[in-house]
Amino acid sequence: MTGEKPRVFLDSNIWFSAFYGSVNCEKLLKAHIDHKITAVISTRVLEEIVRNIKEKIPKLIPVFNLFISSYPPLIIANPKSIPKKILKYVESEDQPIFAAAINAGVKFFVTGNIGDFQTEKLEKLTQIKILTPAQAVKELRL
Repeated sequence: MTGEKPRVFLDSNIWFSAFYGSVNCEKLLKAHIDHKITAVISTRVLEEIVRNIKEKIPKLIPVFNLFISSYPPLIIANPKSIPKKILKYVESEDQPIFAAAINAGVKFFVTGNIGDFQTEKLEKLTQIKILTPAQAVKELRL
């Protein structure tokens, strides 16, 4: 393994859960702050995070804005198309998000909604490991 830090796509529910107090999700954001990983999101995920925080915990908007400006993740454009090879293995609402992860060249995709993905088939097709927050913390030794 090279000294390069892994690129880890963090689904919107990971960010929301970190700001809501999930220990494993907090560890993932801390790893980004500490330069152990590069957190990657798409513009769609960023919009989802902001919308969810505004709707559910609006008092945290300043905290989120400060975090994003101080420790910006790598933000990938929304994909122009969805690779046909993933269509039957990813729930439709998550297809643009997973396609962005493919476009970003990540090694890991972390989501709290792992049931929306056929993880083994997708890993074989894309070489991206799809993990829960707890699995990611263990896999990345955080």
